[in-house]
Amino acid sequence: MSGPAGLIREQPLLALYLRYRREALGLTQEEAARRMFVSLSLYRKFETGERPMSPSRLEDWCAAVDVPVWMLQKMVSLAVPKLSRVAVGTWPPTLREEDLDHLESLAVPAFFHRFPEYEILAANQAAREAFPWLLPAEPGAKRPVNVIEQMMTVDIAREVLVNWEEIVHRLLTILRVMSPGIVAPERIAEIVETCRVNPEFERLWTTDISEAQFNNSLVTVRDPATGGTFDVTMRSYNAWHPDNCDYQLFILTPRRPGL
Repeated sequence: MSGPAGLIREQPLLALYLRYRREALGLTQEEAARRMFVSLSLYRKFETGERPMSPSRLEDWCAAVDVPVWMLQKMVSLAVPKLSRVAVGTWPPTLREEDLDHLESLAVPAFFHRFPEYEILAANQAAREAFPWLLPAEPGAKRPVNVIEQMMTVDIAREVLVNWEEIVHRLLTILRVMSPGIVAPERIAEIVETCRVNPEFERLWTTDISEAQFNNSLVTVRDPATGGTFDVTMRSYNAWHPDNCDYQLFILTPRRPGL
């Protein structure tokens, strides 16, 4: 929601992320303010959430701290009330029966994920049949099954997903950049430690992706039985109605040949 002057009414999350990104780069508040061409007092108000930021100010901040455009878009979606809801709950989650019925009614593989750490909360029958290695944990499990951990540690993931590297790079970038301030630090550390067994982890974890890579929705799947491949489109959605659904719907739909 924007005010009459086009100002974004931030949630505390945006202010937390401003501070996280600055400290991650080793910048002082004075240096960040100088890069944005604003006064130190004004910058401090941005970082404490006392002063709203206009879209142009967000663009200035992204340029000052080397944040790509796609990340600006994600930050805005998290900052604007009701545009994007994120789950910061505990495990196991409470999933409503009506939501589970909705998930099961979909004929294509679909999941409920907790974003941005990508915990698997539920999978419909089509998803269970197509990706049996991406099933949610049993209710009595100590922690959830995580998409990123499975992608990095289950051998069949790389066999089944032809463009595995691009998919995993995107997931790891989102985890690295978006999780601080949203996900418990202990959970982030668990996911990272689990993924370190993969020799590709450090490279994928420490490098950014382009806007085109972030927005690429193509997933090429290989059938382990036949060796044939087919393309699907990956989409994720946040519920607008009802507006109290705190998990993200993740869907894979077949692509027309040649698309």
